[in-house]
Amino acid sequence: MKKSLFPLILILTFASLAFGIQVTILTVPPQSMVYVNGTLVGQTSLNGTIVVNLNAISNISVQNVGYLPFNFVYDPSSGSTVVVVNLQPLSYISIFTHPSGANVFIDKDLFISPATVTVSPGLHRILIEKNGYLSKTLTVSAVPFQVTKTSVELIPSGKINVNTDPSHAQIFMDGQYAGITPFSTVLNPGTYSLTLKATNFSEISTYVSISQNSTPQTLFFKMKKIVDVTIDSSPSGVFVNLGGIKFNTPKSLKVPSGTYTYTASQVYFQSKSGTLSIFSSGTYTIFLKPMTSLVVFSSNPPGAAVEINGKLLGQTQFSKQMPYGIYNVKMIGDNSKIWFGRVNVDQQVVNVYGDMVNAGMITVNATPSQNTLVHIGSIWSTLPATLNASVGIYPVEFYNPEFPPKTIYVKVNGGSITNIYEYLQPMGTIFVGSTPPASVNLNGKFIGKTPIFDFRLLPGTYQIDISWQDGSLSRVLNVQGDGFYNLYFTDPSFVDVKFISFPDPVKVVLDNGSEGYTPFAVKMSRGIHTYKVYDLFGNQISTGKIDTRFMNPKSYFFIGG
Repeated sequence: MKKSLFPLILILTFASLAFGIQVTILTVPPQSMVYVNGTLVGQTSLNGTIVVNLNAISNISVQNVGYLPFNFVYDPSSGSTVVVVNLQPLSYISIFTHPSGANVFIDKDLFISPATVTVSPGLHRILIEKNGYLSKTLTVSAVPFQVTKTSVELIPSGKINVNTDPSHAQIFMDGQYAGITPFSTVLNPGTYSLTLKATNFSEISTYVSISQNSTPQTLFFKMKKIVDVTIDSSPSGVFVNLGGIKFNTPKSLKVPSGTYTYTASQVYFQSKSGTLSIFSSGTYTIFLKPMTSLVVFSSNPPGAAVEINGKLLGQTQFSKQMPYGIYNVKMIGDNSKIWFGRVNVDQQVVNVYGDMVNAGMITVNATPSQNTLVHIGSIWSTLPATLNASVGIYPVEFYNPEFPPKTIYVKVNGGSITNIYEYLQPMGTIFVGSTPPASVNLNGKFIGKTPIFDFRLLPGTYQIDISWQDGSLSRVLNVQGDGFYNLYFTDPSFVDVKFISFPDPVKVVLDNGSEGYTPFAVKMSRGIHTYKVYDLFGNQISTGKIDTRFMNPKSYFFIGG
């Protein structure tokens, strides 16, 4: 019967483990120091070998001057008797920054500049950060046994350069004098008002926004020269709207040089629109063409004598071509019957009918008369208006897009003139906006949700209430005349934001200094905030922005892993 060899194999195996295994370690370069479990056991020979007796799992470290240490764990049960170790030669990277004191991340390890760091040969990614300066990323190739020096000039974040034509304009930032162009400065993140002033040039006002790590900005402004001009017209007294400036000619103005659109009008003349190129001081004249009308005169009874402005012109019925204008007309018929009134000749054909028995005259005007229409019976007319009307009582309605409608009642007597003059009440215009959108009440009455455009109000005092889910604001507004009121509200309350992540936990650091490990909640003001995310080892793994302006009072913000 054959005997089993298995017990013999086990005995030999246990024996080898008990008395150790001879392991040959081959190193490149030779003459390297070998440590077993922290104890120096020898140095490899000139051909790079050493034999060590290992009877248990051991921590092996191979070291040599000018090379990176190589550490590994040897397990006798692996059966391996030869281990080859190639040591990596040492390289050095020296980083210099201006200014110094910057955070230098070399392969994610943090150092403070200036710094000289031991690295392995090859390419290394370097990130440089310093508060108030732009971050910079670069790749450096490390050469074995050499020091690779790198110098970095950091660029300030938030730098702006302002230039103007002409130069030497005064700069005001947030209302405070800052300097003369050309001008350079470095600003903290935020929004700043910028005003430019120069003698004999128009003032320029704008805003400049600086974000975190903002790159340098160069701003250029061409300023418009202020010129002294006189706007005249033929005929004189024309109403002119010159680029939003309204006046009656002649008018002396100081305006920035440029090309302006205009409209010009006057009763009895053809309205005109066009452009004026104003690049130097002087007088600029606008010419209007007169308008004429065919006026037909008739009467009841017929055959009446007709006087116009006190001058006898003929006997009804007859017609005459007349310039636009307002005329006093008087008709005298048989038996001393008289009709008189004021006739506004402002159309191509005007019929003047004198009912000396059953009709009278109505003259209508208002303040303002410009852009105002009057409605009497079935007749629409511009102002001033002179209308014939039968005997009776009439509603007279005034319409102007800038004022509330107005209605009065007028009694017309036969053979007489009824004069009407009214004052229209102006209306103000409001715009209401908010962040986030909100409900708007005016004197306790709901008028809509923001944004609300071109809401018209009579002059007076109003209370405006703005309501969000988590708060409200109130404001008293005094509306005067035909002014424009731009109202904007921001929810002053904080938002409860709960940061969650997958996986968690991760560390979240906010721009206001708040920090915590997910999941965690924090109160944040409404606005745009930045955040940075770090793992449990302190390595930054992401960054981003969170906009709380339109969030609900209690919101979640998820950070993906």
